[in-house]
Amino acid sequence: MRTLIINADDLGVNTQRTHGIFQCFEFGIVTNATLLPNAVDSDRAGKQAREKGLPTGLHMNLTEEYPLSKRDSIESLVEGNGMFLQGERMRKALDAAEVQKEHLEREIRAQIEWFFDTVGAPTHVDSHHHIHTHPAVAAALIPVLERYGVRFVRIPLEEPLPPFGYIISEEQLEKTTRINEAAKIAREMYGAYGIATSDHFRGLTLSGNASLKNIRHIIGRLPEGITELMVHPGSACTFGTPFDLDPQRQTELRMLTDVSIAEELKERGIKLASYGDL
Repeated sequence: MRTLIINADDLGVNTQRTHGIFQCFEFGIVTNATLLPNAVDSDRAGKQAREKGLPTGLHMNLTEEYPLSKRDSIESLVEGNGMFLQGERMRKALDAAEVQKEHLEREIRAQIEWFFDTVGAPTHVDSHHHIHTHPAVAAALIPVLERYGVRFVRIPLEEPLPPFGYIISEEQLEKTTRINEAAKIAREMYGAYGIATSDHFRGLTLSGNASLKNIRHIIGRLPEGITELMVHPGSACTFGTPFDLDPQRQTELRMLTDVSIAEELKERGIKLASYGDL
């Protein structure tokens, strides 16, 4: 049997992205979302997700915006302005063992507790910039997941490469390969503690390349077992990051609400599910 979890990342990042994700859940094929704990629309989006019955996981964030913990209690995670070390700066600090494990555990615990208070139990955990696949973050996250009974994480291991009949740039191929290498190590770390994931993963190479044609390539080559497809839809934004403003957010929204895609999934006998169904 082929089962597909279509997970929309970045719920709560802003009102337009939140609105687009809910549209794709209510009128399209999105079956799961992951909610940022520290963005401008996080609280409202979390309450809406609970009210609408959208299966929702935690999109743990250690690489953008401000932490939920007090700054002086997690100093190794933050810049002088109190914001998280941004993106690659966080990864380099982790590589250099400059981040203290107790600071990671404290902030991770704060984010999971916020989620329980706002939404309830998360279907699973993934993270902004896939930072949870870094060995130091995984080592801090695993005991927190065990403590709170969270059974699933995303492992963004997208193989084979290049993918599924559409062309990607050498730069994107190189980036995806790096993510895959980290994901292989992370799969072993989480799996050793009985923390499960999907059998397969797609979406790294669809990012920036979303279209009806390319999602059909993925659907047409979907392997047996459970596959997670990562997506980033959104309504039109007038402010935000370059990623928020990218027209691809609306392209993904149209792709995920196109009735022909839902019909194709049905014709091929592909079952839609969420992590909460596993």
